[in-house]
Amino acid sequence: MRLTVVERMILGSRLAVVICLVSYGCWLSYIPWKVDLLDIEYDMFGFALLVFGIFSLSSMLFVSHVLLPRFGPRMTGLAVIAFAFALQIWVFAPNTTLFIALAAPFSLAFGVIQPATLAVITQAEALSGRRLQPLHWASFSAGSLIGLLVGVISQALKLPPVLVFGGLFVLTVLVGLYIFMRPFGTVTFKPISSPGFRIPSQTVLFLGALAAASMATISIILDWSALWLTRDLGLTIALGGMGIMAFNFAEIISRLYGEKLINAFGESLVAGWGMLVGCAIFLIATMSGNAYLIVIGFGFFGFFTANFVPVIFGVAVREETENPIAAVNDVNLLAFVGFLFGPPLIGYIAKSVSITACMIILAVTWGLIAGILMLSRKLNGVSNGA
Repeated sequence: MRLTVVERMILGSRLAVVICLVSYGCWLSYIPWKVDLLDIEYDMFGFALLVFGIFSLSSMLFVSHVLLPRFGPRMTGLAVIAFAFALQIWVFAPNTTLFIALAAPFSLAFGVIQPATLAVITQAEALSGRRLQPLHWASFSAGSLIGLLVGVISQALKLPPVLVFGGLFVLTVLVGLYIFMRPFGTVTFKPISSPGFRIPSQTVLFLGALAAASMATISIILDWSALWLTRDLGLTIALGGMGIMAFNFAEIISRLYGEKLINAFGESLVAGWGMLVGCAIFLIATMSGNAYLIVIGFGFFGFFTANFVPVIFGVAVREETENPIAAVNDVNLLAFVGFLFGPPLIGYIAKSVSITACMIILAVTWGLIAGILMLSRKLNGVSNGA
């Protein structure tokens, strides 16, 4: 059956996100192995994440203002191929110095995929009249979860990392070629105008600040939960990725039904009160100190906070009708400012206090974000359509 233009846009963007996050999710589960292998200190690991953030932000800024307006989103397939090569050399960095330095090329490739796929989904939403952001972000969760499962199973079977990541490399390159030649190769995208380098509107700055706060702290789960569960709470390395798996699985379920949830209950309940409930459950689980309760807490937190990011981007599109693609990319850029400064700060707190303290900060911060967003009155109630 021949796919429509919108279906091809959705297929290409979701494939790009999923295949890259599969590799990245697998890599996250192998981080304790790499940290132990190179004897990397927490603060040095945080510095590697700082390098990742700086180059990701620079890449996204350049892509949004130069590459996307000039070449369009079709370059996403090529970025996926570059991502595969960059991750391969980062995973097998032979020492701490190169581990930090090689985070840069990986983040440059990753920085192309995010704004390019966001541009595609924003255009697809305009053509279809549907809320596609929740399912788009579900692709991130699905890719991470599949990757974590691959990582956990591979470590349980004691497969050589070169075999695991070599196989993912070949698969990612093949998918990148397919995206470039098939779904995106047969789509004529609308021209994307560059907004120029200017100060975003107050609405975009506000939404971007909330997104930045969330990105600054969500890395606590992605980057530190495996170390926390294994080194501090006693789970085996093979089970270290269980927290991220629970978080991502719950995210996927919530985002798969995100469009229906938002239409049925409204943005305020889904992205406001729901987040507060998730934060409270996760805080209680963290304070218990029980690794298995904490894994369950990760799941509840993932479910109740999953649609915050899609709602934020939806609000940006609704409020900034003149150039919605520029608005979502500006919010995305500001979010990565949080990702830039959050990890090294979290690394310092993890080393000076504890990773448990970082998890408490995560729950409290996201609760504050939910409260501020509801007080802003920018969230809609129950809707009857897209």
